[in-house]
Amino acid sequence: MKFLSKFSLALVLLCSIISFAQDANQEAMMKEWQSYMTPGSEHKILTDMAGEWEGDITMWMDPSQPPQTMKGNTKYESVMDGRYIVGKFSGTMMGMPFNGMDITGYDNALKVFQNVWIDNMGTGMMSTEGKYDKSTNTVIYKGKMVTPNGSKVDVRQVLKIIDKDNSTFEMFVDYGAGETKSMEIKYKRKS
Repeated sequence: MKFLSKFSLALVLLCSIISFAQDANQEAMMKEWQSYMTPGSEHKILTDMAGEWEGDITMWMDPSQPPQTMKGNTKYESVMDGRYIVGKFSGTMMGMPFNGMDITGYDNALKVFQNVWIDNMGTGMMSTEGKYDKSTNTVIYKGKMVTPNGSKVDVRQVLKIIDKDNSTFEMFVDYGAGETKSMEIKYKRKS
């Protein structure tokens, strides 16, 4: 009987220790999750972009030819309580209507900005991620873009925030012979 009592007491102690450890682990996990989900200063950069913007666009379809110029409009909306922005672009490209959409966020755990772009000139999604350089107020994104023949090419995008009403966006593509500038957009906030 004494053995059974000692065994029961040991079992109760063991269960208490396991329960306490689970509670402590769960509490630590909840603190990590809270930190992960809380918008910070990087998210403020995104929410500051909310609004309507006009863009003067220059595109280099062939580096040996003069660039094409056009105008476009983008409307950015902050979503998920300031965690992401969704941009909707409209304009023309090669004489055709051009519409695109992107979602941008900052991942607190990975410490990077992430962007996904889709448009009506293709059926794929371009995904990039980048770091913010506070000294230049610039985010430099890198990723891959799929071409119509299915190959993947390196892409670098540079978003420079000049002030609350002006920014520039540049896109560089490497088709295998070195990086070339393919696009530049000078954005101005609509008043």
